[in-house]
Amino acid sequence: MAQSTESALKLAEAAARAEQRCHQLLEAAPDAILEVGADGRILLMNLAAEKSFGYTREELVGQRVEVLVPLSIRQNHAAHRADYLAAPAVRPMGIGLELQAQRKDGSLFPVEISLSPVEYEGERRVTAIIRDVSERRRTEERLRELQEQHAREWAATNSQLEARNLEIERANRLKSEFLASMSHELRTPLHTIIGFSELLAEGLDGELNATQRRFVEHIHRDSLHLLELINDILDLSKIEAGRLELRCVDFVLEEALQEVLATVRPQAAAKSQRLRVNVTDGISLDADRVRFKEILYNLLSNAVKFTGEGGTIGIEVSKAGEFARIYVEDSGIGIAPEHQVAVFDAFHQVGSTTKGVKEGTGLGLAITRRLVEQHGGRLWLESEAGRGSRFTFTIPLEASQRAKRERPLAVIVHDDRQMLDGLAVPLDHAGYQVALASLAREGVDLAARLQPDLVVVPPEMSDLSDRFPAPVLELSGHSDLERILSALDGLRR
Repeated sequence: MAQSTESALKLAEAAARAEQRCHQLLEAAPDAILEVGADGRILLMNLAAEKSFGYTREELVGQRVEVLVPLSIRQNHAAHRADYLAAPAVRPMGIGLELQAQRKDGSLFPVEISLSPVEYEGERRVTAIIRDVSERRRTEERLRELQEQHAREWAATNSQLEARNLEIERANRLKSEFLASMSHELRTPLHTIIGFSELLAEGLDGELNATQRRFVEHIHRDSLHLLELINDILDLSKIEAGRLELRCVDFVLEEALQEVLATVRPQAAAKSQRLRVNVTDGISLDADRVRFKEILYNLLSNAVKFTGEGGTIGIEVSKAGEFARIYVEDSGIGIAPEHQVAVFDAFHQVGSTTKGVKEGTGLGLAITRRLVEQHGGRLWLESEAGRGSRFTFTIPLEASQRAKRERPLAVIVHDDRQMLDGLAVPLDHAGYQVALASLAREGVDLAARLQPDLVVVPPEMSDLSDRFPAPVLELSGHSDLERILSALDGLRR
């Protein structure tokens, strides 16, 4: 009997400790907790509820819970309580609504409320956990304000960029128009100067003495140099404005090459240079014959210019899939790695010729690269200072000579040269064919001629998607190369 009484006392003490612990947990809870009877009266509350609502426990216990509901919706709350008690469940209150509670001083604050039904001594009650979300709402509001502010700033920035781009386009157009007009106006008197200097040199109206002949030769040579500069500027301005149209026809590559070599050979012979030519027979191109010869002449004349006495100039032509691949290499002074990108910039001259002077306009390679790319090919350089240079470019073959496409072809359109080179080189190394375009119009024309497997464009060109005869991939950021490779890999499979 004594043992039974002792066990009962221990159980009672344990129950008392558990009840005390539950009370401590209730009081320590960070959210307000209320227990409400079926009649809507508050039966129990914790310390957080006193702090949240501003009432003491003595003031609030026994009051109807509606005292904590905003006046504007208080009259409907009893009906909501009755609906809940008719189908009680653990759930949040006011799903989809922004709830508010009212403090003793009449002020309102945003809350989230969770409801749980409780049975106690045969009576149905409701436990409400009420969380004050004022700080969260202030943070959200501040975040919204910041987002709206950033959106306004971005809109203003974009508007400024659009205006600036329009102004740049207008300035470029005016520049090109001015250069075209100026070039035309300058060429007319230059042709006159060149013609009369040639007549004077022939001595038709009397022989010139040595000094006069030397002066006339200076006038003639410098006039030709100036004419070359004007023609280069006019070509570059047309290319940049997208107004230089190619007249592509099918022709035999070697015939055009021999015409260029006939002009270059005397220049090479004057420096005792050897010309080594290796051309695969029967190659025909789909290209502008005049511009193709201009590309070859620019590369070969540069090779002669920057190669010393007794050096070697090599030309090699072969097929590579749907393109002819042409190498022009020399044993000249070479180009240091730090200059190999800038060498294709307009008006850039890397260094002096073998004679120790700067010659030319600095436009030849810039024009050459743009002409190659306008055809759908690529031009790149391999060189080492003091050990010569090798320029390689590709030009589309005549349609009937193009090999069955085993490597997917991508046309990439972008006005950022770094972006084009940064994508083209690794794609080429990965075994894909690549054609480049700096202007939207060039890209559309290239795609129509080459019928690529994929077209890659910047976001501002996405509205032209329906003008390309292939799937279009929009550039988006640092993962562009991986996305292009993935798309081409899918095509290859």
